[in-house]
Amino acid sequence: MTTAVAIRTGTDADFPPLSPLEWKVVSLAIREAGEDGGAGRRSWLARLVGSAAGLRPRLPLADPRLETLRRFVGQVRDRADVSDLGPRLIELGFHPGQISAVAMLAR
Repeated sequence: MTTAVAIRTGTDADFPPLSPLEWKVVSLAIREAGEDGGAGRRSWLARLVGSAAGLRPRLPLADPRLETLRRFVGQVRDRADVSDLGPRLIELGFHPGQISAVAMLAR
């Protein structure tokens, strides 16, 4: 029986990985952006149809840290200015390497 051992090299990232919950938020934000057709906001017609069908608008996440991550991913997908969210994510405890990795994935 062999055991796999992860070996960190100098080329590996020197920042912690995102938690499973944080990855779920990233996935949610990417999926939401896809549902919007990459527009970031739903058109008035889509909102009207959704309202008539009894669909609720997206509610913000309860955790401000996760909601900021979700907004960041959405804005990256929309190619919007994220200059205000990057520093906010750092204030909330994300590592700049994590932010960069999420931005690359969200594009």
